Amino acid sequence: MLDPKFIRENPEQIKTIVKNKGTNPEKANVEKWLELDKTRTDLSNQLEEANRRRNEIAKQLSGGNITDDLKEEGKALKQKEQELRNKLTEVENEWNEIAAWFPNVPFDDIKVGKDDTENPEIFAWRPDTGEIDKNKLGENMDSAKYMPDNLLYADKEFTPKHHIDILEDLGMADVAQGAKIAGTRFVYLMGDIVRLQKAVHAYIMNHLYTKDFTPVNPPLLVKEKVLFGTSHFPEGRDQVYEIKNEFLEDKDSLFLVGSSEPSNFAYGIDRVFKEEDLPLKMVAITPCFRSEVGSWGKDVRGIKRVHQFDKLEMDIICTQDQSSDIYNELLNVNHWILQSLKLPYHIVEKCTGDSGYAASARQADPEVWLPGQKTFMEVGTDTNATDFQARRMNMKYIDKDGNRKLCHTVNDTGVSDRILIAIIENYQQSDGSVLVPEVLIPFMGKDRIVKK
Repeated sequence: MLDPKFIRENPEQIKTIVKNKGTNPEKANVEKWLELDKTRTDLSNQLEEANRRRNEIAKQLSGGNITDDLKEEGKALKQKEQELRNKLTEVENEWNEIAAWFPNVPFDDIKVGKDDTENPEIFAWRPDTGEIDKNKLGENMDSAKYMPDNLLYADKEFTPKHHIDILEDLGMADVAQGAKIAGTRFVYLMGDIVRLQKAVHAYIMNHLYTKDFTPVNPPLLVKEKVLFGTSHFPEGRDQVYEIKNEFLEDKDSLFLVGSSEPSNFAYGIDRVFKEEDLPLKMVAITPCFRSEVGSWGKDVRGIKRVHQFDKLEMDIICTQDQSSDIYNELLNVNHWILQSLKLPYHIVEKCTGDSGYAASARQADPEVWLPGQKTFMEVGTDTNATDFQARRMNMKYIDKDGNRKLCHTVNDTGVSDRILIAIIENYQQSDGSVLVPEVLIPFMGKDRIVKK
């Protein structure tokens, strides 16, 4: 949520941000909000004046100056106050509804672009030759020409298979049975692919423990205010599964999370932290759920875009001075993960038109190269939301001078199940087996995945 004072003072800038981020201009209607803001102020002033006059009359009546005119005026003012309150509530509801659609202000150096095809590449790396010269980077997939043409770890040259074909041949995935049980985009993962998933998680968690991350098992069902507070509502509401049941507490709806981010940041709702206790660094591995509305017909093969998946998420509540460094710290975790697993990848900084959800002020995606498909695949996202989420959630801290300030929030997808695709497709062998990345062998207890 943006500061109303900032909106009043910078309406043209807000209009530009709405346009550049591709936010619905009818929902994020700046002119309408300004009109409502003026009406809100006028009504508040009228209400204050009516209340002042009624208190004045009450004093006169209590002092013995009882007249029919004063009594009638007092009654009229009481009715007027109620009418003004009702009108003010109506105006404030609409005022808040529009404000909820205004996106966060991007950092000044974020590129203005229409979609992911205009995302600048900021880093690229391949295991055999190291970092790719930054002068060779461009936008979207420009570094693809410098990525491996063939599988780096294959025993010999062969035509690479799609990950789902490998998994099904090895008996580690059953898409058909998943569809029978729960519908399309659900899958059974079994055997060594699950062991590989747990190995990745354990490897990363061991690293994060040394970086002062606190492991968290958060609620997977949350109230609407949590998803609004983290700005996944209202714009992303169609991506979230809602549970309605008369037996729920307070007969209220609950929502399945698409990431542990809302649950983790909600730990700070209506809290005031001490500056010395920040940053609060949380990490969670949870099932996640997304409807994937708008992606019908896209990535239909395999486990890249499914309704249920597991994700390791890093979420940090910090001070205003810490968020930029923490954002870079989390990007370095992404570098460490992908370079440890020896996966070719690049990182793109998302332009305004591909900036994810409304809270994003800066966002970058690590994307792994899939040689068989000759494309990059997003495996995570790093986001600096500045004070946008904290304002909605009333999350503050007291600085060393005793001042109350809004916190900043930074989040990062350490890995989702897409990392399994990246490993399977890059480490596949001609006989259908899959090598286990060297750093994961101690966690797997084997160096190769074969059909049993």
